[in-house]
Amino acid sequence: MGLPVKQRKKFVSHKKRWDKNTIVSEAELVNDYALKNKKEIRKVELLISKYKKIAKELNRNSTTKESEQAKHFIETLKSRGILNPEATSLDEILDINLRDILERRLSNIIYKLKYAKTPKQARQFVVHRHVKVGGKVIDSPSYLTTLAEEASVEFSPYSALSDENHPERKLTMTGVEEEVAVQEERAEVAKVEGKEQGPEFDKKEAQMDDEEQDEVKE
Repeated sequence: MGLPVKQRKKFVSHKKRWDKNTIVSEAELVNDYALKNKKEIRKVELLISKYKKIAKELNRNSTTKESEQAKHFIETLKSRGILNPEATSLDEILDINLRDILERRLSNIIYKLKYAKTPKQARQFVVHRHVKVGGKVIDSPSYLTTLAEEASVEFSPYSALSDENHPERKLTMTGVEEEVAVQEERAEVAKVEGKEQGPEFDKKEAQMDDEEQDEVKE
């Protein structure tokens, strides 16, 4: 932990802060993995830099390259699902990217297991303490789930979502599509009804707008 007065930086500052391509790519990551903000990306970048630093140090000479420590490090990353299961060399650690880490976030695992309709909803389930991993409630969406733990991800028995008949659990992808179709149908009906009402409807709408403007002026 270290001394409280000497807090270590948990993220790296970006070198291309105002680069358009960087901004667009990071916005995609925030959307795809329901990140709270871009600081979460900075934390992942720091973690990747640590992994690569260790790999480079072990890869300096043939002695450390083939050591038990190097093999253990490779196996550890493979067990966490970050490294390819077929990886055998330290060089492959240098190819780890942001998505390799973000894919192992608990919120993303929940979404991949189809326990949630969207990544954002998956994050909400975790934050609201609906999810257990290995029998323990985890409320951190950024928790990196190992391959062994992935099989034990489930809803807490104290959560309403543990019931298979819960409305949120019934909404599969087909259910979501049907729900969207219903909403579009309702919107179309409302649009047609508005047209059928003709000038009278437009007159009422204009009157409501005038009333709202008068309230703002007051």
